[in-house]
Amino acid sequence: MAPLSPDNTPRFRVSYFTVGFHHTLEVRSHISPSALGTLLDSFWTALAGAIRQTTVEDISYAPSGSSVFNPVTTGIEGNIYGTGAGDPSETAWFYGFVGRTSGGRRARWFIYGAGNQGHDYRFVAGESTSLSDARDILAAAGTDIRAIDDLTPTWKTYINAGTARHWVKVLRS
Repeated sequence: MAPLSPDNTPRFRVSYFTVGFHHTLEVRSHISPSALGTLLDSFWTALAGAIRQTTVEDISYAPSGSSVFNPVTTGIEGNIYGTGAGDPSETAWFYGFVGRTSGGRRARWFIYGAGNQGHDYRFVAGESTSLSDARDILAAAGTDIRAIDDLTPTWKTYINAGTARHWVKVLRS
């Protein structure tokens, strides 16, 4: 499959703080900033029972064909989701929501601040109410969320959990 330019679609960058570090979630979407705020608020509210305290810091936007991100107001900046500061050993823990488009491209959202990693680093549908509800919000978003090929992803029914190697290296240095 031929590579696509990273600026193939409009993108939002969501900066958030959890378990002592700053992270970024990139959301490909054509919706307005306020509609994105509503979508993300629903997503993080559903996820709150499974994550450590997470604060949305700021959100920026770049249109298709541009790599310049400018700040936007979505209405959720400063919102706090989840509970507990988390242990430093949890800094690298994440939940991975995975989807695929009809064009064969993956869509992935990695959310840091995971509260646990389950028995086998994967949560199947119904194993965690919070994770299942958050996944259902992504699925219900339909065309509001896109992948790099500008097609709508179909989200997997499971959520992966894991430890990001990059963050393990950061913690060891």
